[in-house]
Amino acid sequence: MNSQPGKKTPWASFWSLSFIQSMNSLNEKGVQFMLIALGIWMMKDLQYPLSVLIVLPFVLFSPLAGWLADRYCKTRLLQAMVLLQVVVLAGMTVGLFMHNLWVTVGFFTVFCVQAMFFSPAKKGLVKDIVGSENIGFASGILEITSMLALLLGQIGALFIVYSLLRKWGPDAGWEAAAWPCAVCMCGAVLVFILSLFIPRFKPESRRVFKWSLLWEHFSQLRMLWRVPVLRNSEIGIGYFWFIAGTMMLIALQMAAEANPVASTKDFMQVLGQQKDSALLMAWISGGSIVGGVTASIICARRIRTWVATVGGVGMTIGCVLLALVPYGTPIFYVSLAITGFVAAGYLVPLNALLQDRADNDKRGDVIAAGNLVDCFLGIMSVVVQAGMRYVGISPQLQCGLLAVSSALVAIFVYRSMRSIS
Repeated sequence: MNSQPGKKTPWASFWSLSFIQSMNSLNEKGVQFMLIALGIWMMKDLQYPLSVLIVLPFVLFSPLAGWLADRYCKTRLLQAMVLLQVVVLAGMTVGLFMHNLWVTVGFFTVFCVQAMFFSPAKKGLVKDIVGSENIGFASGILEITSMLALLLGQIGALFIVYSLLRKWGPDAGWEAAAWPCAVCMCGAVLVFILSLFIPRFKPESRRVFKWSLLWEHFSQLRMLWRVPVLRNSEIGIGYFWFIAGTMMLIALQMAAEANPVASTKDFMQVLGQQKDSALLMAWISGGSIVGGVTASIICARRIRTWVATVGGVGMTIGCVLLALVPYGTPIFYVSLAITGFVAAGYLVPLNALLQDRADNDKRGDVIAAGNLVDCFLGIMSVVVQAGMRYVGISPQLQCGLLAVSSALVAIFVYRSMRSIS
């Protein structure tokens, strides 16, 4: 039985969707950082392998995910992915209690695949639920609640593992990760029950399955690229994820240089450094949350593309401040928050525009293609920042270079959005 949107926007369904996707993000980021903390305890560097695992499914299976979201009921797909999350978290919990890293990471890999199929389904549902009139506000809220969940998952996981180890002793690494994972699993069960109340919408695509879906990445990208408004929106969105990834790594470098660790074998000292890094992320993410909510309110009844231009200029100014202001001062932290604030405001209208202007029967494909571009630029942010660090460019000068690139993107966004009503 399909539910069709009536004249009155079903906001309760939207807020339920927002909560469901937030919990999915919180659990994914939470278990990732639990594993990173466990790796530190085991003296294994899991940060980069786990980061690759998160991105890899988007690169490999984006066409298939987009086809599923267009061809079948998005609500059913979302419910199936939430149920899969319960199974994955149960498997990870068992692996942790068994002290088996391979089993745990294996289930985490399935979690990353689940997140990839989850993304086009939940983003595609936004317009179905709230319509074009409210998509600016709804899309912004969805992105910001996801950012908040990612932040809480990251900081919460490190804090919980750190606290449990202080309470239970330095030999309780497996248990310190296993019990929080079990709590996440119980929460996922409640989220699955909530997902059963999301309305269903009839899919508009009739495209049959073909094995070529496994390698149709370039076809999806062509679909995205041949429509100027979609192409230009995604270029702007992709840059957001590039600068977000680069700024995160720059902040980590700043924290590491300001808080050197005497020995990498001192688990509590290394984990304490990770907590300091998470604090910097909290300032950036906190600003992003406020900025995203502000932009969502501005775009509540109509997508205001000028907000993206203002955000691009703001990112440029924020990067200049971070390049000039001394690390660790109150002004430095405020500059981090300002940069996050304007960056989120920049993202909100571009995301809404991409979802609104995509054809209804191809929205999943367009979103999947956008995810592919975002992931590629996310990988590029790692390569670029690592390269700048390798050649000895200081974090402050790196921020200055980002200011230059942000200025160029702001000009591009202004010119490409002028003709969009």
